Amino acid sequence: MSLIQLNDVLKIYTSKAGDVTAVDHVSLSIEAGEFTAIVGPSGCGKTTLLNAIGGLDRPDKGSIRIGNSDITGMSDKALIDFRLNNIGFVFQAYNLIPVLTAMENTAFIMELQGVKKTERLQRAMDLLSAVGIDGKANNRPNQLSGGQQQRVAVARALASHPQFILADEPTANLDSSSTGQLLDIMAKLNADEGMTFLFSTHDQRVIDRARRVITLEDGKVISDVHV
Repeated sequence: MSLIQLNDVLKIYTSKAGDVTAVDHVSLSIEAGEFTAIVGPSGCGKTTLLNAIGGLDRPDKGSIRIGNSDITGMSDKALIDFRLNNIGFVFQAYNLIPVLTAMENTAFIMELQGVKKTERLQRAMDLLSAVGIDGKANNRPNQLSGGQQQRVAVARALASHPQFILADEPTANLDSSSTGQLLDIMAKLNADEGMTFLFSTHDQRVIDRARRVITLEDGKVISDVHV
């Protein structure tokens, strides 16, 4: 069984200028362990598709299954709980909590899960070590570079033991060196731990690392290539 299964997913946004079809009847399967990039020009539907897979946005038609769970049929509360325990998110803007340290940001999701303090702090430190930033555990986001903040975001995404990680333009605000280091970390997690990564990106550096590239245009899949 596929880890992620999309069947005829449609998402339409209504604006003053008229309806915009952001995702146009997309059907896809993502297997566990993939390192896949969804690519295409701005406005092609990449982020909308990722948000639908992550349960951040509900499609107007079609179904999305994560393992044995159809997330399109879940109540809002059930969907929040499902996201918390099954999906890790890495965003372009990092989305760290400014008043919390790197360790506290990493541990926060485990606090929401009810993990004991000693256990969540130990896992947070282990994850910060895995992404090479344990020396900054007590620093707040404004004391970290963009690359360091994104490493914390990756550690946070891993903290809940998710089934997969969705990364929306994770390198957009990073320089070449930070991008290379971040992609090395993600590729190692994918290779060593089998963590599934699904990227939305227009960054050629990410595309070059992907083992599958799905191209969108006007909300439709126009190419799906395993490389």
